[in-house]
Amino acid sequence: MRYTRKELEVLSGAPSREAQALRWDEAHAALAAAGFSGDYDGLVASDEPLSRRGKKVSGAGKKRPEAAPHHFSEVTEVGAWRNGDSGVPFDEGEDVEYEDDSDDEYDGILKPAFAVDGEPDFESGEPLDGFEYLRRVRWEANQIPKVKVAKIDLSAARKEQTPYMPEIPDIPKCSPDLCASKEWEDSFITYFSDTRLAFLELDSSDEPSVSGAVKNPCKPGISFEPQIDPTLTMIRKMDAVSRAATLRNYIGMIQSFDALSRNDCLWLFALCVAVEPPLDAETCASLRSMLRKCSTILATKSEMDDEVVMLNILVAISGRYFGQYEK
Repeated sequence: MRYTRKELEVLSGAPSREAQALRWDEAHAALAAAGFSGDYDGLVASDEPLSRRGKKVSGAGKKRPEAAPHHFSEVTEVGAWRNGDSGVPFDEGEDVEYEDDSDDEYDGILKPAFAVDGEPDFESGEPLDGFEYLRRVRWEANQIPKVKVAKIDLSAARKEQTPYMPEIPDIPKCSPDLCASKEWEDSFITYFSDTRLAFLELDSSDEPSVSGAVKNPCKPGISFEPQIDPTLTMIRKMDAVSRAATLRNYIGMIQSFDALSRNDCLWLFALCVAVEPPLDAETCASLRSMLRKCSTILATKSEMDDEVVMLNILVAISGRYFGQYEK
């Protein structure tokens, strides 16, 4: 008699386990008579659940119960055996120790890959085999607490720690009589914005400047000369990168000055007019440095003069127009 897979699946769903075992015995006997018994002998298993089978270890856990009367297990297990998921049959009639499925400290990453019995022998010197080595490893692991809390004296560390950010002083305040009024700043910012717009429109066109020089399409960068006053032709011959770099270099140069000349203020004003938005972070930082330097010099003044006026112009440009004021 032949049994198809579908018929075997139907047989596996028999309501009575005794009847099911009897039917499986009949099927096995029929397969044995047909010469296929050797291929299906490994399907014989005990009543132990599938989740408890196949976890074969040595030296840990508890023994499997005595083998119950043999019968074929569920079809899912039959397929697993036929697909070669196990190297040996599940039941060979031998005493095999199986791992306990209870939740314990070895669940997860602490689960040992190889369980060993006995205590380590440290007096024998270096471990002579792998089992002795594993015993020592497990012994050392048992000495380590499950949770380790480090006690750090933060007070001592703070005293020796270098400040992450330098302490930058606040922008100095000048005398109220020498500071520009808000009405003057509003009027000047409007004028400065119109000046920048006019320059950008001229720079984007091919029209010659007032001196008659024609715009160079290549716009090669040139090195400025602080001793001479800036001209529109000189600024237009610079490309956008050169203008921003020249502005940063000039601001860096005046950091060591105690006062600003008219020529210095003209160069800073002209470069601020010509620099193209959006400004990169380095240029914004340079404008912040210009605001700080001008405010520092302005704070040392006690009476009105031309330098005070020029310093207020540069403070309004860097602080109000380019947004470097402290708010």
